[in-house]
This record gives sequence, structure tokens and C-alpha cells, in this order.
Amino acid sequence: MLSDLKVIRTNDWAQKRQACSISLLWVLLFWILSAEAGVFEFVDEVNEVDIITHPSGYNGRGGELVVTVGIAPMSPHAAEMEIPVQNAINTWNQQVPTTGNIKSDESIVPSRTFDFESVALHELGHCIGLAHPNMATESGLVGNDKNYTKAISGSNNRFDLDSGVDGIIGSSDDLRGDDINLHWFNRENNNPFVLAEIIDITTYSLNLDDLPSGHQFAANGDRQVSLLLGLQTTEAVMQQGILSGESRRTLAADDIATLRLAMNGLDRLAGTPDDYILTLQYEGLTDDADIVFNFDNRASFAACSLTGFFLNDKHVVIQKGHISFNTGFIWFFNPELTPPVPEQPVVSILANNQTGDSVIVLSGDPLSLVVGLDPGHKSGDQADYWVRAMTPIGVYWLNNRLQFVRSDTPIRVHGGALIDFSAFSILESMTAGLPVGTYTVTFAVDENLDQIFDATYQNSVTFTLLPR
Repeated sequence: MLSDLKVIRTNDWAQKRQACSISLLWVLLFWILSAEAGVFEFVDEVNEVDIITHPSGYNGRGGELVVTVGIAPMSPHAAEMEIPVQNAINTWNQQVPTTGNIKSDESIVPSRTFDFESVALHELGHCIGLAHPNMATESGLVGNDKNYTKAISGSNNRFDLDSGVDGIIGSSDDLRGDDINLHWFNRENNNPFVLAEIIDITTYSLNLDDLPSGHQFAANGDRQVSLLLGLQTTEAVMQQGILSGESRRTLAADDIATLRLAMNGLDRLAGTPDDYILTLQYEGLTDDADIVFNFDNRASFAACSLTGFFLNDKHVVIQKGHISFNTGFIWFFNPELTPPVPEQPVVSILANNQTGDSVIVLSGDPLSLVVGLDPGHKSGDQADYWVRAMTPIGVYWLNNRLQFVRSDTPIRVHGGALIDFSAFSILESMTAGLPVGTYTVTFAVDENLDQIFDATYQNSVTFTLLPR
């Protein structure tokens, strides 16, 4: 049995990635689909490629695994770190998959500063066992080539890099020659941005023979891959690289699926007695924690240094993690505690930017209808989406072409994963020609994918159209 291991994972590519963001398309496409996992620490040319790494304290048994997190009391910025570190801890504990998690907004993170919370979230991921899903700086590759999916070289002793027909590095049609894949992917769909219903070795694989038909290599959670799949700009937190003036404070499905693969325990199967639940516990200003944050300038940007040991030939346990930051950068420290993610989805609908049952619209005036969804802990679950309008001339349903159609039978607007969006326009029109009277429009989602109008979660707005 192998003994002690040591590794340092960094995010020091962050400041070098700035040019890559200029050509990104900022799009909102509402309907998206399915999932994949990532890569574990201590997997390399020396160790077996199918090693799974577990957080500190894991002993092979199921139950709750508590990992403590602290901030070095004498560290520069110790007080400023407290809130963002607590936010990062809560984000990993809640394990909610999100899309559109890349935000470039002066009101969130000032330009020319680096968001400490986003980087802390990434480094915490390393310290609980997750590696970069992309090739990253440790590969020795440069430029955009670092975004190819994590692999080790095959018998030809070099990386084979071809972005395929779509020209997007890290996507499913990359041609990688005899490179050996290190990325756990969903056998069904090889898509990194929505969780699969079951996450274990029956549904996830490293073996490229298990890829869906037509796929050439495991895709990773890169932002360009998200755009290729029609998502808001999304990137796995564990993907190396962040821009100044940018935040990435919520997890993608790729991050969560990797962690949950580890949480299946030694048998790698979900729902068995050795499954464990990871809880990160904030200990405050202390050097005596399993994971300690410190601005000690041991890293060129930020890094998590780890030691670990083999529990058996396929499972590694982290002994201790130390997260180092460099004071030579302008850091932004989020001063606000993030509210907890709701347990159940929250839906909203507005008419002319108003809610409730007493909106007044004059005939001939414009009318806008906007819907929103916070999927909460059910993010990624499959659901039916519905929009129903009760009007003076009958019942109308919004169809999948975003057209209201007269029907006494429910018409589903979409079936797919629950995703987060704050303001999606379903109608922008003038009211000329509409009969006066009362209109009630309901936006609803349910918890299954059966095309039956269950309306499990719904919200309505009522407006009265008056003659001018």
C-alpha cells in the first residue's frame, strides 16, 4: 500500500486569462439539459487514474463527515476574510447546481480586483479532494490549450490536442489521440451542467468506451462549452482561471457530481451504508482546523497545499489542507453574508413590472409579462413548465414557440431541468385589439416530466384591461 502524498493546487492562471473573455457571448437561453462529474486530486501518471479522493477525517464508514475550516488569526485581511469564507463554506454545504454563475458586474466585484470569495470557493474544493477538470497550468500547456479536458499522455508521451469540428476546446468532439482521460463523465449525455438523477459508478465513467454515441472525449465545465450548449455563461468552480472584475460564487453541476461520487464511499455506489455527508464547519480565527486560510504569500496567486494517504489502493484521504493567498493583488472581500438557498423552488411573474391581483392597464398601452425562477435545492431536477392565461375570451396556454394558444387542454411550454433565471420575457405587446376585462396569468413548474399540469409551484398576476 502506498503511503503519504503531497500536492499543491493553484489558481495562479487567473490574472493571465483576461483576454479570453472579450469574445464571450452573453446569452440567455432558457431550456437546458443534463450532467457530468470532474477530476480528483492525487490522480496522475504515477497513481491509478480511477483513484477517488476524500476529505480529511474519512475512515471508510458512512454518516456525517465534519471538516473544520479556519482563518489564521495573524493573517493580513483576517477580519475581511470571515464573511466570504463563511459564504464559500455554505455554498459547498448546500451543493446546489447553478447555471449563469459567471458575473461581471461592477456592483458585485469592482473592475481590476479579484473576488476573494470566488477564489476561496475554488481552493476549498481542492482541499476537500477535487482537482481541476481542465488541463490547467500543471499540464505545462500554455494559452487556451490549458482548457482541454484533464488527461495524461498516452504511449506517445505527448498530449494530442484537436478541438474537433466545433472548434471549442474541452467539448465532446475533441480529438485526443491516445491521451488517457481523467474526467468522470455521465455515460448518458456527457454534459457538465446539470446533475444526473443518480451519481455513482453505474452512471459515471472514466472509460471513453462509455461515451454517448458520436462523442470523442469527456467534455468539461468550461465557459465556452456552456455557450456551445446554449447556456448562460457558466463555468465549473473547479475550472482553473478567473478574471479580474468577475465573480463565480456558485457551483456548477460538474463540481457537485465530483464531490458526490466521493461521498458514495468505498463501494462507489449511491444509497449504501458507507455513503457519507460532508459538512464544512467554520471555526473562526484559528490555526487549529483541518483547512486554514492565510495571506502568507506562499502562492504566486492562490493555492491549496495538501497531504494525504491511501486508505486502500483506490481511495485517498486528505490529512490537512492549507490555503495560501498572495497580498500582491487587489482583492475584493464580499461584505455580505449570502442568504441560504431556498429548499423549494420560488416562481415569479410580473405584468408591466408589477405583481399581485390589481394591476391596471389601459387599452392600447403596452403589456409585458416576465417570469422568474429560483429552483433552490431542486436545481437541475426535471420538471414541466407551464404558462396559463385566463382571459375574458377563454383559456390560453403558452406553447414552446412562446405563442399563446387557445386551448381547454393544458399545453406545456417546456420540459427539462429546473434552472435559475431572474427575468425571462414571455410577452412584449400592445394591448390594442384585446377585449377589456380581467386577465390572470399563471407561471407554474412541477416536480416531474409527465406533461400533466400539476402546478406544484406556481405564481399568478392579475391585470385588468380598461377602456381608454
